[in-house]
Amino acid sequence: MPDLVTVTCEEFADLRASLPAITDRYLFDVLGISETTWVKLRKGLPIKRITLERALAKRERWRAMGGAGRIAA
Repeated sequence: MPDLVTVTCEEFADLRASLPAITDRYLFDVLGISETTWVKLRKGLPIKRITLERALAKRERWRAMGGAGRIAA
């Protein structure tokens, strides 16, 4: 059985704030995940731990390359 994790509402909000827009392009470019995985995260459903770790690492690389997150209103 795969090692599964869920994210808290705060963790999801942090991921969402990293995206310039919620589109399949930015989901893949910034986090390296599909829309299906995004929906699971949004609904609080479990995803594979390695998928979350990979998404967080990709987000950090994107930020290091000058990617800018959305500014919360």
